[in-house]
Amino acid sequence: MPGFTSSVSDDALDIEGFAAAQLVTSSSAAQTAALAEGEYEIWASQDTYIKVAPTANDVTTTTGYLLRSNNTISVAIRAGSKIGAIAAGAGTLSYHRVG
Repeated sequence: MPGFTSSVSDDALDIEGFAAAQLVTSSSAAQTAALAEGEYEIWASQDTYIKVAPTANDVTTTTGYLLRSNNTISVAIRAGSKIGAIAAGAGTLSYHRVG
């Protein structure tokens, strides 16, 4: 748009160019591929324990952070780290880079 200017506030989520992704969760631990550094919003379809680390498929219900179902949290991810997840049964963990 000619003459269009934008001033993005510090509180705005910058999702331009970042696609959401999903990880299938179950009673066996799983992990994402290595992620780019940034802030991610994470949501789970059911109570899920998560871990962020270069190797995250060793997450357990004892060592993971409990993400209650249908809640969204913001998590800082360092370059090359992964999100690991384990839940009581089949579900979905959605994650989206927001900055």
